[in-house]
Amino acid sequence: MSDYPTQRLPFQPGPDGDPYADYYGDHGAPRGRGRRRSRGRRALIIFLVTLAVLVGLFVIADRVAVRFADNEFATQIQKQGFSSKPQVSIEGFPFLTQVAAKQFNDVKITANNERVGPVTVDSINATLGNIKLTSGWTSGTVGSINGTGLITFGSLSKASPVSIGNITKVSNNEAKLTVTLGGLVSTSAVAKVTRVGDRIDVNVISAGGIPASQLGLGNFSIPLPNLPMGMTLQSVSVTDQGLLVTITGHNVAFGG
Repeated sequence: MSDYPTQRLPFQPGPDGDPYADYYGDHGAPRGRGRRRSRGRRALIIFLVTLAVLVGLFVIADRVAVRFADNEFATQIQKQGFSSKPQVSIEGFPFLTQVAAKQFNDVKITANNERVGPVTVDSINATLGNIKLTSGWTSGTVGSINGTGLITFGSLSKASPVSIGNITKVSNNEAKLTVTLGGLVSTSAVAKVTRVGDRIDVNVISAGGIPASQLGLGNFSIPLPNLPMGMTLQSVSVTDQGLLVTITGHNVAFGG
């Protein structure tokens, strides 16, 4: 019997005859080093998953906060002359950084069926820029307002001193009117629509060769004296739906 120990030495051939198979893994890397790489990959995965969860929670919190702010800001805007609460959308992401700065550069508002003087502005769409808050959501200034309002032909007809049955577009500043005289006779006329200050002038320029005065068709004006939020009338054009008015405003204060 041999005097040498019979136990397996540190480097014994593996199943395929490789003397280093036990020390090196299946891919030729030391087994200890493979375990370290595995732990590193697992830590990276955990970090990425945690980061994704935190980002998701931040986005959810940001969107919840902006919906609350939309409602609060709509309430304040309504107090500036709107007959009902408009729809408000504060643009930009993230929202919470804007709250921290108390400044918003892009806010969209939409309002419907606003009574202005003798007419109804059927829809108002405007963009408010450079809004700076001074006290929570209750006060601040709006640097600029730019938007449009649509006065449909139906609303325009109701504001006319004569009975207008139908209005259609002729050009960007002219419209064709169908007027009923004495409740019996209908005739057509073409009127020019222009802006003069904060009013819309409708001037009859032709009535089938008959003087407009003889037919009882006089020129008339539609004042728009009290637009919400201090907006002013900049221009007016005739569209297929009605009169499209351009509105603007600058450095408008709101709240107390």
